[in-house]
Amino acid sequence: MPKIRCKCDYVIGLGEIPSPAQFNIISDVDYDQFHGQVDAEEIYMAMQILVKCPNCDRLHIFWNGFDKAQTIYKLED
Repeated sequence: MPKIRCKCDYVIGLGEIPSPAQFNIISDVDYDQFHGQVDAEEIYMAMQILVKCPNCDRLHIFWNGFDKAQTIYKLED
């Protein structure tokens, strides 16, 4: 079962499918590459994965897939 440990020390479980902590994002430019009727899997593969910590609201964005380090964003005070 995949998990991510947030900097706040909360363990975010991603085993539930669909995961309430996972969001899929795509840039406007990448999205515009799709025309007409498309396969949802094609669009899914073009998306980046964003995981939101339910404890502290940090955003963990996997720009290059789960096998690469994520970029973490924290809300400003």
